[in-house]
Amino acid sequence: MLTVGVEEEFLLLEPDGAVAPVSAGVLGVTSGDDRVRHEYTAYQLETVSGVHTRLDRLHDELAELRRTAARAAELAGARLVAAGAPPFRRGPLETLTDDPRYRRLADRFPGATAAAAGTCGCHVHVGVADRDLAVGVLGRLRPWLAPLLALTANSPCADGADSGYGSFRYEARRHWPTFRAPEVWTDARDYDRAIEALISGGTALDIGGVHLLARLSGRYPTIEVRIADTCLSVHDTVLLAGIVRALVATLIDDIRRGRIAETTPSALEVEDDLAAAARHGLVGRGPRPGRPSVAIADQLRVLLRKVTPALGESGDAVAVHSRLGWLGRHGTGAERQRSLLRHDPRPDAFVAALAGHTVPHPSRLY
Repeated sequence: MLTVGVEEEFLLLEPDGAVAPVSAGVLGVTSGDDRVRHEYTAYQLETVSGVHTRLDRLHDELAELRRTAARAAELAGARLVAAGAPPFRRGPLETLTDDPRYRRLADRFPGATAAAAGTCGCHVHVGVADRDLAVGVLGRLRPWLAPLLALTANSPCADGADSGYGSFRYEARRHWPTFRAPEVWTDARDYDRAIEALISGGTALDIGGVHLLARLSGRYPTIEVRIADTCLSVHDTVLLAGIVRALVATLIDDIRRGRIAETTPSALEVEDDLAAAARHGLVGRGPRPGRPSVAIADQLRVLLRKVTPALGESGDAVAVHSRLGWLGRHGTGAERQRSLLRHDPRPDAFVAALAGHTVPHPSRLY
């Protein structure tokens, strides 16, 4: 069974919604736990799970990490919030974490840094040690990125109001020159040449600064799928991890059996689908010049049919389909955020509600 791990990025907010640049103080409290780390701005944190084969154990660790980070944030006078972008004041550049690399990034890409400051993603790592095989999977992930984004969109609010996007984070991060879908490369050597060209050409600062929506990790023997907003609840994160692992397993099987990819969208079609998913979520329709448009929800249904055998083999089918049913009744993170904002638009009430959804109750919820 393929292994899976997750990195989650979070916001630190004042009770009134202002960003709280107190990550140094939070990390002072959690200094014995290296799974809680600083992020790009001083009002963000990142948690990093261990390597898992069972989704229930991944769930338990992610829940523990959220509770640990939330308790430390409270001691620093802040709320831990799982949202893809700051819903109120975003914070100036001087709130960057005091890290030389981050300063170099801000100097090299000032426009992208300003636009994307504080955006938070969820990165799912799936263990694939064969780099040639992993590169083959990257190319086949392209048509499935839009439904994954729509399913996990969780940043509808900006400047205290509905931005009109389900994933405002995606729109903000498009300013980064490497924030795009992976290409179809022939093998790992071809992939490495492409990454090196981005760095040597000044489009990326280093390997970590290549912000592909799916890539080979520069640190681990994994495929890293980076398309998702950080998820509002642990359940949402584990749902994403289960689907991504099943998709990678399915694509590996396709490659090994010599199956031709069902669809090979062009770069423009992938970008159009992603734009539709970011703005309209699952109700969006990706434009198709000269052909009927395709609903993102239909793409998700095709994706789920494709990965169902792999979900069965991993024992995840019941949990994944149960959570999908829940989402069908209650909505994605973006839809739930909008509901909370309509219910009580006061910043303190909205932040409190988001923080409540972010941190699970200590009892077992999976």
